[in-house]
Amino acid sequence: MASQINALVGVIITLLIAIFAFKKRQLNENGVISAMFVGIVIFALGGWSWFFLLVSFFVTSSAWSKFKRNQKDALSTEHEKGDIRDAWQVLANSLFATVLAAVHFLQPDAALFAAFAAAVATVTADTWATEIGMLDARAYSVLTGKKAIRGQSGVVSLLGLGASAAASLLIAFLAVAFNAVNNYLAKSGFSDVFYPQFIGDFNFILIVAFAAFIGSLADSVFGATIQARYVCERDGEATERLVHACGSKTKLVHGFAVIDNDSVNFLASVVGGLLAYGLAVAFL
Repeated sequence: MASQINALVGVIITLLIAIFAFKKRQLNENGVISAMFVGIVIFALGGWSWFFLLVSFFVTSSAWSKFKRNQKDALSTEHEKGDIRDAWQVLANSLFATVLAAVHFLQPDAALFAAFAAAVATVTADTWATEIGMLDARAYSVLTGKKAIRGQSGVVSLLGLGASAAASLLIAFLAVAFNAVNNYLAKSGFSDVFYPQFIGDFNFILIVAFAAFIGSLADSVFGATIQARYVCERDGEATERLVHACGSKTKLVHGFAVIDNDSVNFLASVVGGLLAYGLAVAFL
């Protein structure tokens, strides 16, 4: 019964959030559909606290994407996509977390919740690192440590690393806080809607935050090694696009054509989630 109620409420709340995001140009049409699918599934299978953990990623990431937008736009012309998320971007950031919610529903396990929280924290940390780190003039290759051009995939900065750590800790803390509030409400006469959840401790926060930070670093490593990178055939400028902003075709000069930024984001969430799962099994 609780799952049915959560599914119904999840449809309503997810629809409202999706409409708001669409009007604010944070999601396009197919992005809205994907976001609703993910939100409803997680709401129904994981519960309120799981859903709002994912919402925390979306809200904070959208806010940072708007921060000093004009300054960052001048540095991110090579990126394949802009701020308006499409279906692939939504799924890249949330598909693995959705799978974890489904597995946990079938076989509840505290380690799976840690993996879910870390998967969400990883994509949050990566987005914060990108949006905030791009403002740091000192950027370095994640592989060599040598100075690099900020805004490119595979590049990190001290400001970005700090943002990644902060995002990882925030989501880990919220995972504990949301479940604590959920359990309080479940004991206060709302057991048909709020059913008991695992509440992590300080070790849980450390595990999730550490795994997410490593997952975010993995995103940079993937971006520097296997992500496709192109150059414009006319002016030789680096880009992630198949067609450069000037309208000219591009040619692949690095990585694999099938691995784009969305693929890298998905792989990073898997790394963060699986690492948290292993650590949770060992230490929780």
